[in-house]
Order: sequence, then structure tokens, then C-alpha cells
Amino acid sequence: MSNTENVPEFAQLNNGMKPEDLKDAISRSGYPFQAITAASLRSLLAKYFNDVSIQEEWEYIDSETQQARSVDILADMGTLDFDQRVYKSPAMPLFCRLNLVIECKQSENPYIFFLRDAPPEGAPSFPEMIGPVKGAVKVFERTEEGEISDRAAILSVRDLLGFYEFDFVLPPLPYAVSLAKALRSKSKVEVTGEETYRALTYPLLKAVDHLKATVQSGPQPSQERFIVPIAVVRAPMVGSIFSPEGEQRLISLPWVRVSRLEPVRNAADGKSAGTLVRYYDVVHESYLDTYMGALAAAIINISKRIMEHPDELRSGAGSSRSFVQPYRSLEVLPEDFRESSEKLPTYMKAIYPSVTLEEGQERDHESMGAINFIDWTFPNLSM
Repeated sequence: MSNTENVPEFAQLNNGMKPEDLKDAISRSGYPFQAITAASLRSLLAKYFNDVSIQEEWEYIDSETQQARSVDILADMGTLDFDQRVYKSPAMPLFCRLNLVIECKQSENPYIFFLRDAPPEGAPSFPEMIGPVKGAVKVFERTEEGEISDRAAILSVRDLLGFYEFDFVLPPLPYAVSLAKALRSKSKVEVTGEETYRALTYPLLKAVDHLKATVQSGPQPSQERFIVPIAVVRAPMVGSIFSPEGEQRLISLPWVRVSRLEPVRNAADGKSAGTLVRYYDVVHESYLDTYMGALAAAIINISKRIMEHPDELRSGAGSSRSFVQPYRSLEVLPEDFRESSEKLPTYMKAIYPSVTLEEGQERDHESMGAINFIDWTFPNLSM
């Protein structure tokens, strides 16, 4: 492409532009990185899932401004093919789908993540879920002989199905409460304000909200949907964390989970009812393969557990021989017991991660069936 009389008019560049100038501008714009990430995702997800669909520039409606905006990539896939050997219930099957809502960012300047040792809540609600599965299930104790007692525990579905056995759901790494960029200003390096955090957080979570609203406005879903918002970055990722003695450490991280606290209001009286903690992941492009392996291991295994217990998860009630790893012995309540179950007392509310294991059980990843293969030792950048 050049400005000569030998090329068509539509191919001539004006204002002194050269092809090299265009190539450089396009490279710096981020569009090639988005295309590379989309192609990489197609390849990575095809290793674990069937029926993978990748859509670039997926549009959503901003709930605040009511304007149409877009995120870089929406990935949609089924998590598990129907398998009669896995699905043993006579009830209608419960299938699962996975959506990845993705923003792609590249920068020569590092992202700075302000870290904490633990998530802002004891049992993080990540990934987000929408569908027919009840958020909590009433589980009655069942003896070895099959008799059901009035002793019961109300378990969140995440505790019931052992979500927290998987590194992807509860990764053993620090959590970020905010993020910024480091920019050089003359002789000093400055840290940007809240705009970097907002520019990454708001598009991802608003797109998730639009996706959930779209699903809810359709027919009654026959499948559970997992939604994972992700920022894939081509930039240095540096975490800032303080020791109990107040000493600041800088560590390099290929993956960090960022939290956001949103106000929750009671629609009846308009008063604040606390906060909702939401999350998204920031992953360096070089770590995307490992990250997707951890994500797939968790989602596929959880989907199998959902498929094995459709009636219990739809009805919000069942029985089990143990409140530790209850999904291993979870069964449907007999019809005669269901009719009177609401009258029975519930005196125990158990949170799965805090339950003490019974004698003879070992809480190791292999015995729980979880797949954890990530090296969590990251470079310390402090001098």
C-alpha cells in the first residue's frame, strides 16, 4: 500500500501516512491482542469442552446509563455431555453451561494489585451461578440403615457440592481489594487513582448483570449456568501486600482475584441491608493455559455432582449420611418424608469449610476428588 499512481484510489494513504505507521498504531490499540486471545481461547476450551462458541465485541446494556456497550469476548459452552453412566436419577436432567465474560488489556506499565491474605468473606460466592438449583439445601441425617432422622443442616449449594475443594474456587493466593497502574511522571513513578479499577471492574460486572438478566427474562431454565468474568492482560502484574509488622512486599502474580463490594438494599423499605461481595479474575496471557485447566477441572467435576443430584438441588431438600462431603451420600427424600419435612425442626446450620472431618477421613485433595496442580510460589520483587 503506497501513495503512487499505480494503486487504486481506495488504497491510497493521505496526510503523509505510511503502512508502517498504521501497523504500529494498530499494534498499540489492543485489537490484535483481543484477536490473539480469542483464538487462544478457542484452542484451550476445545481441549475440555464441546459446543464452544466465542463471540467478540459482545454488547450489553449499561444498567446505570442504559447505553449499549461491549466487552471484548463472550465465551459460551456446555460443561458436560449427557452420560447415562453419570446421570442416575429418574428426574429430568440438570445440565450446566459456562460463560466467560472477558476483557483484554495490554500495557507497557504494570498493574498494581493491593492484596489481602484472605478474601473479604469466609466462603466466596465465585463463580456466579444462575438457574434452577436452589441456593441452599436442607439436608437430613440418614443412618447406615437408611433411616432419616429429624437432625438436619441447611447447607449452601456450594458447601453441599464441595465447591471449595477446588483451587479455582478457593485459590490459595492473596485477594486484591483494588488495583491501579504505575506510570512514570518525569523522574518519579506515580500510581493512578480509582479510574483504573473502575475501568476494568465496571464493564466486566455490568456485562455479567446484563447476561444474568437476559437469561432470567427467558423461559424457565433447565440448566445451571456458571458465569466467570476475566480480564486477560498483557502487562506486568505486581502485588503489594503488607506483613503483620507493616513491612511492604512486592510479589509478581500471574493470576489474582479482585473483589468488589456492592451495596444491597431491601426493596421493601429502601434501607441498606449490607454489602454483596463480587469477584473477577485478572490473568496474565502467559498463564491462560494453566488457568483454564484449573477452571475446567473445577467446573466439570461440579457439573457431574449437579447432574447426579437434580431432584435434591431443584427441591432444596435431601438426606445424607454425613454433613462432611455430603454430596458423596446425598439422596432424594422419600415421598412420605417430604410431606412432613417442613414441620421437622432445623437446629443446625453448618458451613462446610469449617466442619471438622470425621474420624478416618483425611482432608487432602486426592481423597476429595479435586484436581489441584498449580505452583503457587511467585517471585518476590522486594529488594
